[in-house]
Amino acid sequence: MSVLHSFRSRGVNHSKTAICMFVTMAGAVPLQAQDRDPIQLSLGQALELAEGSNPALRRATNATLINGTEMRSTWAEQLLPRAQLTLFSTAFTGNLQRRALDNFGNPIANPGAEWNYFSQTSHSLGLSWSVQGASLFQTHERQRLTNEDRDVALLRARTDVEIQVQRLYIDAMEQKALMRAEEELVAARQIDLDVAERLFSLALRTRVDILNAELALEQQALALQQQEATYQRALLALRTAMGLTDDRPLEVEEEELPLFDPSGFDAVALISRALEVNPALLQSDVRLRSAELALSERKTAWWPEVRFGLDVYRQSYEPETEALFDTSIGTDLESRFFVGFSIPVLNGVFRQSAQQQQAAIDLRNQREQDREARLQLDEVIRGSLLELENQWASAQLSDRSSAIAQEALTLAREEYRLGARSFEELRLAFQQEADTRRQVITARHAFVDALLTLEEAVGASVRGEGATGARGQGG
Repeated sequence: MSVLHSFRSRGVNHSKTAICMFVTMAGAVPLQAQDRDPIQLSLGQALELAEGSNPALRRATNATLINGTEMRSTWAEQLLPRAQLTLFSTAFTGNLQRRALDNFGNPIANPGAEWNYFSQTSHSLGLSWSVQGASLFQTHERQRLTNEDRDVALLRARTDVEIQVQRLYIDAMEQKALMRAEEELVAARQIDLDVAERLFSLALRTRVDILNAELALEQQALALQQQEATYQRALLALRTAMGLTDDRPLEVEEEELPLFDPSGFDAVALISRALEVNPALLQSDVRLRSAELALSERKTAWWPEVRFGLDVYRQSYEPETEALFDTSIGTDLESRFFVGFSIPVLNGVFRQSAQQQQAAIDLRNQREQDREARLQLDEVIRGSLLELENQWASAQLSDRSSAIAQEALTLAREEYRLGARSFEELRLAFQQEADTRRQVITARHAFVDALLTLEEAVGASVRGEGATGARGQGG
């Protein structure tokens, strides 16, 4: 009996050692592969990196770089008078007149047909300007709306990236917290295995309890390994969102989660603020004003076009080569001023009428799209606020459930030691406590995710505004 007991004890110790080595290797393999120190990343640092490296944000930033150039080009090419300077426009011409007219205007052979050679050089400066109705103001307004649309697109891209990075960072924190919880559960299962071995050595329990305890430890070690992989995938997603090119491994720092009672939020106030700052609505407003301008531009097509021009020039016209490359510019200057009117009475009447009607329809449709966007925003904000309140209640409930499960597990362990509870009943308490521990972490991070969804709908941070009973809790 003693030999058999010794053999079983050695078998248990070997199994326990193998499991411990497996757990240790599961956590050590990634560290061995990391030849360099990991980047300890805070949420603020992640946002700063994304600000400078996120590809989508950089594309939106690059698009705004042309705003100033296009506005200056609009002023120079369409709003201000256009200037054209021509210097040394020179030519050499030979002319032979083989036919002439007699005194009665009849064509006859030219009795003195000879080659005549002459040259000319001209210098000119011309200023021209045209306007059709309110076209000058409309051209400037069109360019201003184009620039504003790019600026709003940049604001939207920045807001989206900030929300995305925060959400991925919080997700990485959640997976890290779950990984730490799994490590603690591995240690707890190891203690349970030690207790089962001790009771077996005292002949108070059977070998079945030890095997069940070993199985629980192995399953928990597997859960830890899977959670480690999930954490690494979360870090990869965060790295991509930041646009990080540094290939060193990442580690997210512990950040205090913004947990608070959201009952003080006012949906009407949030919607009112969103109408002012939400990037999607700002873009919709720009498109609406652009459609209004398009209709005005179509109406302007019926207005007369007025053209103004002033030419100052000198032209030298001499026989042979005397005028070639004539450099005299300031003498014998001539000038010409002209004003022209063009009235589009019958120029594409039906086409212009169809274009104007299409512009009016586009404007009405854009107004409906803007109204639809506002209705959807109202729905999203109210729904996000309801979800935030629901997640707050879930977080509170999970905290209470975890406390109950921990107390139940403590009592179950004591009853197991006293022989009043089987290992299967103890294992059920294990599972309930482990599940509630995970639920606490998941519920707290789900609250933060719902908060980010609300801030994404509003288009700005809402933390601390209208929140009652605010309190920070760690993950």
